Amino acid sequence: EDKTDWGVNVGWIYGSVTEDVVTGFRMHEKGWRSVYCMTKRDAFRGTAPINLTDRLHQVLRWATGSVEIFFSRNNALFAGSRLKFLQRVAYLNVGIYPFTSLFLLLYCFLPALSLFANKFIVNSLDVNFLTYLLIITVTITLLAVLEIKWSGIALEEWWSNEQFWV
Repeated sequence: EDKTDWGVNVGWIYGSVTEDVVTGFRMHEKGWRSVYCMTKRDAFRGTAPINLTDRLHQVLRWATGSVEIFFSRNNALFAGSRLKFLQRVAYLNVGIYPFTSLFLLLYCFLPALSLFANKFIVNSLDVNFLTYLLIITVTITLLAVLEIKWSGIALEEWWSNEQFWV
């Protein structure tokens, strides 16, 4: 299916690296509802990256498409009133996630920087800081557990995906 009349008629968006996300966004923005369909047998089969190089190329394509979405009229911030709150949050997450790499880089370099500067990142470990850290850690863990439970994948498959992400 490549720029056919059928695709145009059903509303498929062409010319984007993340055409599936943009198509879904436009459909939801027009008021369409979507449902999650889990068939007993695979309805479609595709390929997935099997090594780190292929995975990095795929992530780069997704990040490029996400930045494209963020700086286009398909940004969830500018969506009409038909988009529900959680849909808006989900589509906003798609557009923002490449920018989170800046915080990840900062997170990775701050400990090394503190060693070279001979200063600790946090001046004192008070209860507020530790409570905040605990809440973040528990929240991230609960989100991971919910993701595993909702998707129905095995813990080993989820862990493999987390390793690829890191």
